[in-house]
Amino acid sequence: MTHFLGGDVLYDRLSLATEILGRFVACAPRPVTLAQLAEHTGRMPRDIAPFCTAMQREALLRVADRRIRSWQLACEPSAVTLEDAYRCALALRNRTRRAASSGAAAQRDVDLLLMQASMSVNQSVVRLLRQFTLDRLKVGASGMFAARPVQASTG
Repeated sequence: MTHFLGGDVLYDRLSLATEILGRFVACAPRPVTLAQLAEHTGRMPRDIAPFCTAMQREALLRVADRRIRSWQLACEPSAVTLEDAYRCALALRNRTRRAASSGAAAQRDVDLLLMQASMSVNQSVVRLLRQFTLDRLKVGASGMFAARPVQASTG
């Protein structure tokens, strides 16, 4: 499936980043451990740790306890948006691309053009993603939409 993100890899990273940040929003202000995130997402800790590090660099998370690898949200839950998750997913993608870059001169021109186009698209996407706060996930997870039990009448 083609996404507005241009491919499944970035979509998967955005999905995981959103799931991770959503967990921190739902648990705020309590810290969340890497083991809890692994259990919640069904992913390996080694796959999740780079996301937490990126989120820490973006000042979304702060270390709660280094010994047990736990973090807590560094801002108000209502301030976390899909834009934040998107920036973290992009940061991980860009880091991977830089590591794999061959440095060929002809490829640099193509990369520059694609980067300029991507930046323009990303700016538009970021403006739109900013409108979606992740505290919406907390409301859904708290069961606010669950049906209330019907009370039997006594009379």
